[in-house]
Amino acid sequence: MEKKYFEVMILTILHLLIDGLCAITVFARLYTGNIILPVVVFVGYNFLAFMTQPLIGLFIDTHNKEKMLVLLSLIITITGSLIYKIPYLSLVLLGLGNSLFHTAGGKITIDALPNKLSLLGIFVSLGVIGLTIGTLYYQIDFILTIFITVTLLCGILLYLINRDNKEIEKTNIEVFTPNFKNVGVILIILLLVMFRGIIGKYTVFSWTNTNEMILYLAIAIALGKALGGIVADLIGIRWTITVSGIISVLFLVLGRDNLILGSLGIFFFNMAMPITLYLLYKQMGEYRATAFGLAAMILFPGFAIGMYLQEKPELYDIILITTSVITISAIILLTKEVRKNEIS
Repeated sequence: MEKKYFEVMILTILHLLIDGLCAITVFARLYTGNIILPVVVFVGYNFLAFMTQPLIGLFIDTHNKEKMLVLLSLIITITGSLIYKIPYLSLVLLGLGNSLFHTAGGKITIDALPNKLSLLGIFVSLGVIGLTIGTLYYQIDFILTIFITVTLLCGILLYLINRDNKEIEKTNIEVFTPNFKNVGVILIILLLVMFRGIIGKYTVFSWTNTNEMILYLAIAIALGKALGGIVADLIGIRWTITVSGIISVLFLVLGRDNLILGSLGIFFFNMAMPITLYLLYKQMGEYRATAFGLAAMILFPGFAIGMYLQEKPELYDIILITTSVITISAIILLTKEVRKNEIS
């Protein structure tokens, strides 16, 4: 196995571990005391983990030290978990460590295969499983110990495979020059990402009434993200987004209360994730970590809107169909902004 593939596999495992580590610490150790602290922890952690990613990504892009910074993110996150008795400092370190990991790890993954989606889909896939495990099973003390131990071991492996390689600035990356056209395209893609966040949070399944079913749902989401990139590399972005988009709408509208149809619907829905991220960073030239951060940032308001819309289930079908039609149409058109020899 080539070094770059091995490195992305480690980062993918770490994505699960870092998100799980943060979730376990937040739920098991920081959600204590009166109502003020849990609210501060929830708002503060999510703000730092999501909203700081573009700025941290910009720092990474301008300094080109992502391999060192991804190791630093592990230290920061583990430290945040261990100093939970200082809750506000703990949540700051957890949020910033999570943000730094995603942007640095995202850039390393993009650079491994910049004109393909497969590794990108694999890298982003397992975070939801780590988050779900941490949310559901935070009461089990040894899980935190396992997560910290494996995170340290993965960090050591990353260090060993990169210790003799200096980080050099890539010279084959197209320079980003802002203009009305590409800024407009970026805003459209970010809107599509927000749509995904809205529907992801808005979609509620009647069968997720046990921990096992919630974990099953997370696995379906992760598989959709991973296979979305692989399938797009095989048959092209346009075919992937069209077929997966139509199938997801049909299954989610007609059968989301059925275990099989609902899980297939959310599986196909999440195949769009690596596609929108790929199209976004292709518009931003050398600012690849910034693109990764912008995509994460825009998910935050999407989640908030989705949570609000959960109180209005009667609107679900029309909102899903409308946002899906817009997403499919826009991505088919936007692929023209990426060089044809890169999208098959």
